[in-house]
Amino acid sequence: MELCSTNITLTNLVSVDERLVYTPHPENPEKTVLTQEAIITVKGVSLSSYLESLMANTISSNARKGWDAIEWIIQNSESALS
Repeated sequence: MELCSTNITLTNLVSVDERLVYTPHPENPEKTVLTQEAIITVKGVSLSSYLESLMANTISSNARKGWDAIEWIIQNSESALS
């Protein structure tokens, strides 16, 4: 499964194109591999490379939170069905 998103607010200042790809684990069919990438472009700001780096770090740290949330939902939905 592939998910793609693009911000629609503040596009005149910054654009973030994100892509998430979920694939079966090559060795364990019970697991899933997530590949996440984001392209960040800051426009019209003198410190654009600094801001791009700052946003990349924030996205990276939030990626783990998102994965933890998905795991929590799966675990709780499995226990609700049991």
